Amino acid sequence: MTHYISATIRKMKWIFFCILPVALSLFVACSKDESHTGVPIVSSVTLLDSTKQDSAFVRALPGTLILITGQNLGGITEVAFNGKSAYFNPTYNTDTRLIITIPDNAPTEATDPDVPNTIRIATTHGETSYSFVVDIPPPSIAVISNENALPGDSLIIYGSSLWLIDKITLPGGRDITNFVGNEAGTRVGLIMPDLGTDTGRLVIHAKYGSTMSDGPLNDHESGDVISNLTNAGETGEAPVFNWAWWGANRTNDATLYPGTRGSYLQNIFGGVGVNDPAWWNGGRSGNFSDITTMFTAAIMTQQASNYALKFEINTKEPWTAGINVIRFGDNYAFRFMPWSGAADNKFDTEDKWRTVTINLAAFKTSADGKEGTGAGAATMGDLLKPGGVVAFGYRFITEDAPVDVYNAAYDNFRIIKIK
Repeated sequence: MTHYISATIRKMKWIFFCILPVALSLFVACSKDESHTGVPIVSSVTLLDSTKQDSAFVRALPGTLILITGQNLGGITEVAFNGKSAYFNPTYNTDTRLIITIPDNAPTEATDPDVPNTIRIATTHGETSYSFVVDIPPPSIAVISNENALPGDSLIIYGSSLWLIDKITLPGGRDITNFVGNEAGTRVGLIMPDLGTDTGRLVIHAKYGSTMSDGPLNDHESGDVISNLTNAGETGEAPVFNWAWWGANRTNDATLYPGTRGSYLQNIFGGVGVNDPAWWNGGRSGNFSDITTMFTAAIMTQQASNYALKFEINTKEPWTAGINVIRFGDNYAFRFMPWSGAADNKFDTEDKWRTVTINLAAFKTSADGKEGTGAGAATMGDLLKPGGVVAFGYRFITEDAPVDVYNAAYDNFRIIKIK
């Protein structure tokens, strides 16, 4: 029995040694079939959308999801856009295709004038480069520091992609070429020239597009203005009064709050405890007469989101608590408290005038007895009296926190069509 098993094992050894070379040859053959050979080649770059894959392109914005098509693309180890490595999922890499997103921080002409404008693909069996431009998004304006800046004041434009600017056009066709931007493309500053009585939107002209401000500059005495607090016979600007003669302190003291024209409102008070709704006490309001000449009845059906309330504010002390309830009529209000969410819960213009923009759709009804917390305005008819009459004002209240001191000024309340 033992002899039989031994003999059988000896025969199996011979069979194994005979089969081994064949098995190894098959393994090598299979390995060769599965390995990647040949220099990688990119034939096209398209959008991932299957309906657009027949439209090859050679430029795209950062963040774009693209499909790279070619040959011998398997085994990719790195993909770089202008030298910036991009993450890719090997699952989406085959011998003929790669799905990848252009990195948001890929270098562009804006950050590097000598950028190579290439996609470099490295694989286990070679690498290749493909000419491709990572575009700069068109410029965008978010905020202008002071839309009613005086001649000689600094004007700062905040936004995105504020790169490669050719010129900035101000009202009256004034082209400004002397300006300073930051490396991140988030702001650009200039010195305000004398615009005289010209009013209009600021336009940025850049290499990769143009953009316009959502409101006109130097707009303190036009038909857009609810009130500039300057009365007939007073100097500084053409009067647009409409003030109801009570509430805040109206003054034209240019030394108290420099940088504005004519008169303005100063709200100064303190020692207001928590949950104090008595806005009629101690200069805690701004009250205006109804305005019958700003709009016609046709505006009542217009979308509220197409319009914004704008005004300038200047804080003498940091604003840290309290709510300015800005109201249209008796039903819609906006809870203006810019300190909420600001650094250290402090809002401070550092004794400079700054423009505030509030979309009119952000004005809301009351909910649970609290103004400005309910449903938002849909049309201008929600905010205005019949016929387009503007009933406007603001009131300071406190809720959870007291106000030890408040000292700020307001000017140039206006309603602007932004869309």
